Amino acid sequence: MTLYEEFKEKYLKDDLIDFFIEKRKFILENNKKDYLNYLIKEGLLEEDITNVAKMSLDLFIVQAQMILIHDKDIVETYSKLNKKQKSMLFSEINKKLRCMVLNEITYVAELEQYQR
Repeated sequence: MTLYEEFKEKYLKDDLIDFFIEKRKFILENNKKDYLNYLIKEGLLEEDITNVAKMSLDLFIVQAQMILIHDKDIVETYSKLNKKQKSMLFSEINKKLRCMVLNEITYVAELEQYQR
């Protein structure tokens, strides 16, 4: 099993898409009220949340593949770790990827808001 397949088995589950849906709702409700009102007025809220959650998941997967398949240093380092260290590394990669995706999606939302 490849490093990416191990990570995928542990972190790419249904709760990941739920996580991105909830974060998108939170961002809209708390930080993008004007944009949220626009989406509601135009009947686009569900489409926005669905599209952004899918885009978030796709970005998460691509970035995970880049790190866990194509980053030879990570792959080599992982092979030298014990089970606990491997688990910690996976957990940190998962957190890093989620934060990176949320930062990217927030930036995209900012751009969309200014283009309207």
